[in-house]
Amino acid sequence: MALGKKTGGRQKGTPNKENPLKGYIRSHSMAYFEPRQRMNEKTGEEFMASDFELDMAALAADDRVAAELKLLKFHMPEMKAIDMDMTVSEVGKTIEDRLTELAGEDDE
Repeated sequence: MALGKKTGGRQKGTPNKENPLKGYIRSHSMAYFEPRQRMNEKTGEEFMASDFELDMAALAADDRVAAELKLLKFHMPEMKAIDMDMTVSEVGKTIEDRLTELAGEDDE
């Protein structure tokens, strides 16, 4: 068997199979965010709004903020904490100086 030579599997450049369920879900999701002509039940005025906008307007303020924060996770990467060791060591000392210091001896 030669190295670097494909012996099985898909041919290079073969596109992925179309998934009908994936297409249906995508179109349903996109329709949820597309603005459509609506009519205000009280005033009879026409306006443009998506189902998403109407659902968000129907939520209480704290629920709306929670929903926005959950949706934000899909648009921005989550920030993670970074551990850092900020200890500073004295570079000018030699091993002999350190041993003398640890032994508690003074040269004087």
